[in-house]
Amino acid sequence: MSATPPLVRESAVRRLAYRVLVTAVRGRRERGGDWGEAVLAEFGETRGDWEAVRWAAGGLRAVWRELPRPIGITYRAIGLVVVSVVAGLLINQFVLTVGYVPSGSMEPTQQIGDRYLLDKVSYRLTGIHRGDLVVIVDPVGGGGDVPANPRVKRVIGLPGDTIECRDGQVWRNGKQLEEPYLANGVDDTRTDCTTVKVPSNELYLLGDHRLVSQDSRQSGPFSEALVQGRVLTRVWPFRR
Repeated sequence: MSATPPLVRESAVRRLAYRVLVTAVRGRRERGGDWGEAVLAEFGETRGDWEAVRWAAGGLRAVWRELPRPIGITYRAIGLVVVSVVAGLLINQFVLTVGYVPSGSMEPTQQIGDRYLLDKVSYRLTGIHRGDLVVIVDPVGGGGDVPANPRVKRVIGLPGDTIECRDGQVWRNGKQLEEPYLANGVDDTRTDCTTVKVPSNELYLLGDHRLVSQDSRQSGPFSEALVQGRVLTRVWPFRR
């Protein structure tokens, strides 16, 4: 059996579409029919998830025409496969997705290489709360981050909050914050900042690793429009 094209490794949706197509074309055989093999050979030329799904759906129709009717794939089965792939793509794109932690700015809460589940919908209904972890995409790449690179930060201040720092500690609206999520080292937890009142439709965001994080201390409050979603939980690796 031929190797999986390199492009299939780009996303879970593309891998699923390819495996479904391979199974339909070949089953347990080394090679399928001419039409199905031609579709498989061209799969690597597709670009993006949607094109891969459409190509796989077309391949399933070709397989249907080639297979003997007694063992052929029913249209209902084809429809279920296509609907499942499309539904998975929609959920991944617009509802829930898995993110990757590329830096140590949120240590020890998140370590480099961690993967987390990102909610893209419900936070719009329930609102963002103090202490939430959110993912933002800063189009300017503020504070030296790679432009348009997703960054995880903790919500420290909401619109109307006054944020200030006293003796290395964060204060919000005149009360010192308890921040048990910070690292143990004094240098890692010390926070110095300029006093600011968070404007409407903006958020004051900090990373948990204060020594290395680039956040609202350098860039000021971030627009709520930059929020891509709210982190729900770590999905890999699992640690206590």
